[in-house]
Amino acid sequence: MNESIFIPQPAQVALERFPIAMGNEPEYTSALGAAWASGRVNLIGEHTDYNDGFVLPIAVDRVVAFAGQARGDGIVRLWSSQFEEYAQFSLEGMPETFEQQSNTLPRWARHVLAVIAELTRAGVTLCGFDAVINGDVPVGGGMSSSAAIEVAAAQACVLFSNGQFTIGVEGATFTPIEVAALCQHAEWIATGVQVGILDQAASCLGRPGQAVLFVCRSLEYRYLPFDTQDLSLVVIDTSVRRELADSAYNERRRQCEEAAQMLRDIILQHEPENQSARTIRALRDVTQEQFDLYGAQLPDVLRRRAGYIIAEDARVLQAARLLDEGSIGNVGPLLWKTHAGLRDDYEVSSVELDTLVEIARKVPGVLGARMLGGGFGGCTINLVRSEVVETLRYVVNKEYPARTGGLEASIDICKAAGGPGYRWV
Repeated sequence: MNESIFIPQPAQVALERFPIAMGNEPEYTSALGAAWASGRVNLIGEHTDYNDGFVLPIAVDRVVAFAGQARGDGIVRLWSSQFEEYAQFSLEGMPETFEQQSNTLPRWARHVLAVIAELTRAGVTLCGFDAVINGDVPVGGGMSSSAAIEVAAAQACVLFSNGQFTIGVEGATFTPIEVAALCQHAEWIATGVQVGILDQAASCLGRPGQAVLFVCRSLEYRYLPFDTQDLSLVVIDTSVRRELADSAYNERRRQCEEAAQMLRDIILQHEPENQSARTIRALRDVTQEQFDLYGAQLPDVLRRRAGYIIAEDARVLQAARLLDEGSIGNVGPLLWKTHAGLRDDYEVSSVELDTLVEIARKVPGVLGARMLGGGFGGCTINLVRSEVVETLRYVVNKEYPARTGGLEASIDICKAAGGPGYRWV
């Protein structure tokens, strides 16, 4: 473990609460330790991940943390500071006992159990532990609190596994990308929502002052500079929570898969010698030119879903070029376009999200804004000149409650932060 790694504030709080929450039992087999992982904002590239496309996430300085000690038996006992409730389950019989045990657990604890099930499925021998979970990633706000708890759970399992496995680059049991894929599968079984790999990869790959251009099909990635004093990433919470399982996420995924298959067949019908068309597996493989020629032959809903995804992939690559050039501010106009597509063509926005974007558009110095995450609630992300952040805050606090029947919006300024970590104390 790198001793130079600092301990984030939520982890420090969890460490302080551990003896109070867990008491003096049982007899622990390790020292006290903490593990954590970041939430994320996705600068651009929404819903492109499960279409094998491109995303541009940034891990932020908001984390979910575990603090605890290893036990001498196969029991995991957890206390969530955020939800103020306990959860307990057994490692015995995992992963076969996952479904039976998950039915008795609160939603937040199912994510932890699912990560343990996937690690066990991968051949890792785990130890029981007690832990307090604490964090400052908004739940249901589009900043990937579920991915943060999953990646933090994987780090905690490393911490309390007595050296049974490692996470790293060279010679480790799992690479960061392999952990991201494992946690993605954990979310599938914990929630039934077939999320893409964006959220978990962003949490695993975070670096201070950098964004990540991530290719969801090949899992290739490269870092891009995102460190400027002149611009701020402002996340504004609508105060409306959303659940991906309830927000037609799986339906959108099925619609995209159907659109890709139909476009492949339509293109081959018109261009039977087009060999590249035979390789179309997802909307990422359809060019804008092909869509312009043949998209009108799709049913209206599928045409709008596909049109948004194809255009969004192009916007991600354009944004990456702008970051390479040091032109962060020029990414702003792309955010407005993304929100319009998510609102009109992908139909995953909400009145509250649209209201925040409309308010932001009226504030000089806000370069771009859009809804963040899966949709139907949560947060917006805003690229803002730093000197007008307080002006934006004032206008939002004044106008948002008046336009939403009294809802209050909370405003957070986020920075590009490092990835997951753990250490003994």
